Parts: sequence; structure tokens; C-alpha cells
Amino acid sequence: MDIIESKTWIEWAITIAKFAFCFVPVLYILLLIPMERRGAGFMQDRQGPNRSYIKIPYFGKIRLLGYVQNMCDGTKLFFKEMFAPAGVNKLLYYVAPAIPFAIVFLSPCVIPWFGPMIFDWGGETVRIAGSIIDSDVGVLLLFGFSSISAYGAMLAGWASKSKYSFLGALRTSSMTISYEVCLGLSLMGILLLAGSFNLTDIVQWQEHHVWGIVAQPVAFFCFLIASIAETGRAPFDVAEGEPELVAGYHTEYGAMQFGLFYMGEYSHICINSFLIATLFLGGYAVPFVTTETMQEHMGGSLAILCGVLAFIALAFLHMIYRYSRKLKATNLTHRFEVLKEYKLYKIVAWVATAAFIALGVAAWFFYNPENFVVNGLAVGSFATAVGTALIHLLVLVAKSLIFCWVWIWVRWTLPRFRYDHVMHLGWKIILNIALINLVVTAVIAKLLGGN
Repeated sequence: MDIIESKTWIEWAITIAKFAFCFVPVLYILLLIPMERRGAGFMQDRQGPNRSYIKIPYFGKIRLLGYVQNMCDGTKLFFKEMFAPAGVNKLLYYVAPAIPFAIVFLSPCVIPWFGPMIFDWGGETVRIAGSIIDSDVGVLLLFGFSSISAYGAMLAGWASKSKYSFLGALRTSSMTISYEVCLGLSLMGILLLAGSFNLTDIVQWQEHHVWGIVAQPVAFFCFLIASIAETGRAPFDVAEGEPELVAGYHTEYGAMQFGLFYMGEYSHICINSFLIATLFLGGYAVPFVTTETMQEHMGGSLAILCGVLAFIALAFLHMIYRYSRKLKATNLTHRFEVLKEYKLYKIVAWVATAAFIALGVAAWFFYNPENFVVNGLAVGSFATAVGTALIHLLVLVAKSLIFCWVWIWVRWTLPRFRYDHVMHLGWKIILNIALINLVVTAVIAKLLGGN
């Protein structure tokens, strides 16, 4: 009870609100699927998902840049009949798809979405961590959650009582174990430099020293390759190789059972993207600006944020105007409907641009809060703490999206590796490079006076 009474209501409110971050991977699925389809269309020089549409009264047809196609696919999976083939272990067969999807809600608890919020509330100094679970062994927790998701694939392959599914499950388990070792070893260098397993401590070390990708470039590439392999996507999709195993461990699954595996894969990409951004790209830290400096000039910081958002809206406008010019030059019969849709996007983008510019100007001229120091900590107002958290969150999301695109780029660029090539790369190349990198890092850190 002392713990409950020691917290103010605002601490409880923010702590409970942080649980909304558990749904970030699910929201990323809605973003990643159309992103992958349009990216694949761009790389293969073909049309992306742009045929499905919904009809709005008094307006006409609207395709939402391909999102309607994904809504149709999701609806189809949701209403499709779920069945179990004869001879399967029904309990494990039905439980297996839920395991990787359940991990989707656990992994985000450890990631620091923003820096610690420190603010004055009614004369008291309040401090709230940026992650839901601010654990000193956060990295180990994250790896533990990630490992559990492999049980879903293994159980699915075994419970299906199919040789194709079983072989896919064996390949998945062996590849997961192999690359989990590489993943852990390549990570040890940055842990050694930061001196902590706490992800917030690692981000703060990068903020005040140098980003992990600069201090540990070799470890970054080893970690990135191992992460791509762990998600089981091309070129490491030997567990689902269609020419040999039909669809691997989920051959016997359909409808939403397959949908759960599908969403688990995309969520895995999301979590790994956030993890790489946190470990090697400074996490929520703004490039070249410390959190203390940003809070001292919060009005200017918010103005710059609004300026960046306005620039993105203008870039979107440029894309729509370019598409409109190309479409007008064609003889497509439905071009007038599409141009009408583009007109709607232009209005929305112009309104957003004007709003961001107005907000930026207002923040620059009228918002200049004062901070003060209590027991060595910079303490500001509640609004400053919320503004800082918002900037940190957007910076982390922007960094993670870069790596999400890397996943898509790699999948649609490289051919599938053979199974023995996957094992060779993991055990004989990446593992040895990660080991050598760890020894070299330890020696250099010791020579420079570290512990």
C-alpha cells in the first residue's frame, strides 16, 4: 500500500497510458503490409495494390493509396472457415499460432519509447520511466520473449502431423538457435561499452558519447543480418521454401490461424527495427542534441518538429502532383475518378501543411518555459515533459521505419539461400566475426581505462 500511496494520480495516469505502446506492433502491421506491397511493386517495376476501392456517398470511389486492398484481405481471412485436418493434435494445433502473436504484446514493454519524464507536479518532483518495464535486465528479457515465439513454429510443425510442416519446424528451430547465438554475441560489444543491460542506460550512453553504429559498426552489420535471419524472411526463408516444403511449418493452417502467423512475422520485424534503432542508432535521442539542451529551448524544438512534419506533408503533395500529371497524360478510362481522389489528398495535405507551420510559429514565439535543477536533475513543467516525450517518440518511430524498409528491400532484392548456406553463414562467418569484435572491443575498452 505504501507503493500505491507514494504515487500521485498523474504518475498512475501516465503509467497506465504507457500500456498503449503494447499495441504499437499491431499498428505497424497495418503500415508494413501496404509498405511492402508498394515497395515490391516499385522494385519489380509493376503496379502495387491499387485496384480495390470503397464508394463514399456524394464523393465517389476512393482507394486510400492501396489500404483498401489490405482491408479486403484482412476481412477475407477473418471470415474464412477455420478447420483442423484429420489426425492433428488439436490442442497444440490451435495453441501454436497464438504464441508468436502473444509475444507481440510483451516485447514492447521493455523498449524505452522516450526518455525519463522528470517534471514538477504540485511542488513534488515526479520521475516516470520511458518504458513500461524499466528493468536492469531489459535486453535479456527482450531476447527471452523473442525466443519463446519460436515455440509457436515448432509446435505448429509437430502438431500438424505433416512431413512438410515437420521439416519446416525443424529448419525454423535450428535457424533460430543458430542466429540467436550470433545475435547475443554481436550485442555484447555495445553492452560492454555502456556497462548496462538496461535499454534506457544504453540510449543515454549513446546520447552523451556516440551512437552504437559508429562505436560498433561490425557488430551492427552482424546484428542486422542475424535479425533478418531470425524473422525467417527472404533470403533466410528456408523454413517456408515453396519449392521444397509448400509453406513449411504453417502448411496445414488457413484463415485467421495463418493470419496470426502472418501478423507475428510483421510484428517481429517491428520489434527488431525498434531494437536496432535503440541499440545502434541512439534510440529516442535526437541527433546532435541532448535532451537537456532540447528542454532548455523547448519552444524552438517544437517549432523544428512542426517544420519537419510540414516538410513531410509538402513531400506528399509533390508526389500527388507528380502522379496527377502522369495520369492526365494517359488515356485511362477511370482517370477522372482517380484525379478526383488525388484532389482530396491535396486538400488534406495543404491543410496539414498550414496547420504545422502555424503551430511551429506559435511554439517558437509563445512557448519558452523555464527549467530548474533539483538534486542534480533538470526539472521542468508537465508540458515540457510531454513535449520532450512526443519528440523522442517520433524520432524513435522515424529511425525504426528506416530499418523496416531495409527488411523489405532485402526481401525483394536477394534470392533465397540454400539451407546449408544459411547454417554456414551463421556458424562459420557471423559467429566468428562477432567473437573477434567482442574481444577487440574488450581490449580497447580496457586500454582506454574502462572496466
